[in-house]
Amino acid sequence: MPARHRSPWSVLPLLLVLLAGCAVLPGADTSRHRGERGVPSDVLGELATLDPCELLDPRRLDRFGEVARAATVSLDYCLFHVRPESGGLLQLAVGRLHDVDAAKLTASNPVHHVGGIRLVRQPPVPDHCTWRMLFSDGLAMNVDVDLLSGDPEVGLCAVAERGARGSAESVLAGEIEHRRFPPDSLTTVDPCALLSDGVVRRIDGLERARRRAAPAGHRCTWGGETIRVPSVEVVLTAGEPPSRRDATSVVERIAGRRTVVDIVGDDPKVGLCSAETAHIPFGGSDGGEVEVAMLVVFLPDADGVRACEFARGLAERAWPELPRR
Repeated sequence: MPARHRSPWSVLPLLLVLLAGCAVLPGADTSRHRGERGVPSDVLGELATLDPCELLDPRRLDRFGEVARAATVSLDYCLFHVRPESGGLLQLAVGRLHDVDAAKLTASNPVHHVGGIRLVRQPPVPDHCTWRMLFSDGLAMNVDVDLLSGDPEVGLCAVAERGARGSAESVLAGEIEHRRFPPDSLTTVDPCALLSDGVVRRIDGLERARRRAAPAGHRCTWGGETIRVPSVEVVLTAGEPPSRRDATSVVERIAGRRTVVDIVGDDPKVGLCSAETAHIPFGGSDGGEVEVAMLVVFLPDADGVRACEFARGLAERAWPELPRR
């Protein structure tokens, strides 16, 4: 998989919704504010600046093979590549903070404990396994492992479990780092403030949509509760500068900013489109990575061309609200 912010990982949460046919949303009985015993998410500090790459020491995965940090693709999670001696390539992602219904999550899944943090194993699917670190206030952090290539003699869930345990141990030991961003960083922006509900509600199927902010404040979503509901997502992320990926990508200027508009996926008949614009350098200029603002539009009853029309229109509204470079 290309190690760049425009890889499928940059829109993975939305794609998982489309593939699974449902969205994982907290139920009415969420435990986040019920004060259960254990470790609350407050120990993580300011979620907007949390550095997920520092939560897992790669040496904790050494027994599975050669481990290396992958390129930045998100502010919300960090990628590691694992190359087992038996061949193949695994990708581990740690991060993706989200609210969950703790009672529902733990009712039918195996639960383990590391100190006051619960580790919950999700039912594995082919070439993928997820463990979740569950804090006492209902906030969860994912550790996902995917098989990218080959057929290694290593269990994906064993790698995910080791990553989850290692990350939980780091949290309990206070080994938590935070990034420092300049005043003109995208992290100073509320993505939910870039578009008004009224503008989004002009899209058929989103007439009553309300914004949903992710816990770390880097993502805002309207709609998308099921595969049949349209959605709009604003993501503030980081990685390589946006560039044309294939024949479905075009580079144009929107609201004065260079923007890459791309029909996402291999099928232009699917109404999924992204619009991306680069901002300031991320993590030092040596690596060439930049902060990126991204809009993703999904229209289940339209094609990619139509979705891109809406993505352009929304970008015209959102880009002027971004900090000046």
